[in-house]
Amino acid sequence: MSTNTERAYAADLRDFAAWCAEHGCSTCPAPPAEVASFLRDRAETLAPTTVARRLAAVVAAHRAGGEPSPRDHPEVRRALASIEWRYRARRRPTRPLDAESLARLSLCLPATVTGARDRALMLIGYGAALRRTELVALDVTDVVVTTGGALRIALARGGVVIPPGSRPHLCAVRAWHAWTAAAGIDDGPAFRPIDRHDHVGTTRLSDRAVTIVVRRAAASAGLDADAYSGRSLRLGMILSAAAVGASDEVIMHHTGHRSRRLVRAYRDA
Repeated sequence: MSTNTERAYAADLRDFAAWCAEHGCSTCPAPPAEVASFLRDRAETLAPTTVARRLAAVVAAHRAGGEPSPRDHPEVRRALASIEWRYRARRRPTRPLDAESLARLSLCLPATVTGARDRALMLIGYGAALRRTELVALDVTDVVVTTGGALRIALARGGVVIPPGSRPHLCAVRAWHAWTAAAGIDDGPAFRPIDRHDHVGTTRLSDRAVTIVVRRAAASAGLDADAYSGRSLRLGMILSAAAVGASDEVIMHHTGHRSRRLVRAYRDA
């Protein structure tokens, strides 16, 4: 299993564990009826492919614990089939965030702790072309301001540098300084939940939260929020780089892709 898959599964299992705790059921072994209910519940807000990945993570955990796979149970299989059919219309391409759209989102964020976090999250996610799992896995110590005034992001696949932005509201460096100062953090998770009283938590956001942040900002900016997701940040950077003539090799070095085919698939997405 790749590092990215491991991180994605870990986030999926945290989501499943939280749901089980809320509904008072066991996570492993999980009753098939509860697994089916979890899938139907998540299908209300997640794409069918993401719901299927949630199930894959649950299955992997069961197999690792020597438990039967819940996917083989008829009730779970019926739930998956129903989700696939009912939500098939949701399958539409994720719209990339170009620089101007990203600027609109940034300018519409409120002058609050949450606004500071969301701006830093989006600008770093966009500038480094990060996967959602990479973005929420960052610790404060993984983000370093270089002597040249850029941000260096430490990742398992290597370092990525984000130069200062040409405009204040598009500058990831300023956004990072503003967020860490507002949150008062210097270690631990880089991006954290914030309650309605602006109290910053100690845990890290889930990868699902990235999509929530992007869509909320898009709605505030008067854009079609449902057309965007957390993937819009990474996709937007790839397309913007290609638009200014960056080669596949340069893009692959920045994004961590190992295949030109994958980069071109993003271009055509």
